[in-house]
Amino acid sequence: MMPQCRNTVAGPAPGAAARPLRKLPLPWPLALLLTLVLAGLCVTAAAAPTAGVIPSVPLVKLDGSAANLDDWGGKPLVVNIWATWCPPCREEMPSLQRLSELLAPSGIGVVALSLDDDHNLVREFALKYAIKLPVGIAASPGSAGAALGAAALPLTLYVGADGRILGRHLGPRDWADERVVRELKAKLLVPQPAR
Repeated sequence: MMPQCRNTVAGPAPGAAARPLRKLPLPWPLALLLTLVLAGLCVTAAAAPTAGVIPSVPLVKLDGSAANLDDWGGKPLVVNIWATWCPPCREEMPSLQRLSELLAPSGIGVVALSLDDDHNLVREFALKYAIKLPVGIAASPGSAGAALGAAALPLTLYVGADGRILGRHLGPRDWADERVVRELKAKLLVPQPAR
């Protein structure tokens, strides 16, 4: 005779009648929408600031060598914070690759900063989708995400040549769209004040 497992966490006691579930005061789609909106407000409030200097976080390049965001500094950057487990992140990566090619003649770099724990997944993804733009993998994803204000992904930071965060975009985007390219050039190619 096979032993039986008892659910000791939830459910009525043996022999007791089950209680019916209470109805929600709102239809479930409306309750779900309200929850998502409220969660979005919290995420937006906790997201990266639009001012200040981008923190220096330890990274690992695809070849396994140590890196830092400063390695790509000295020029304006579009820093996309993503992960392979994030479907919108994966979907926008080809347009980020194209953006990198479109912005390179203007001297603007594009860097993909992964918050994955499994570095091999990131390498496989980059190979599979022919991602040639610089990819850094956070040495400590939790610490890097917190330092960069990445409460949700994808998060993209616009960083001036001096390392100041000039803006951000939370969520996926078609980065290769010509309006987006113009917007980024206007934001990142502003003359820096003389020191």
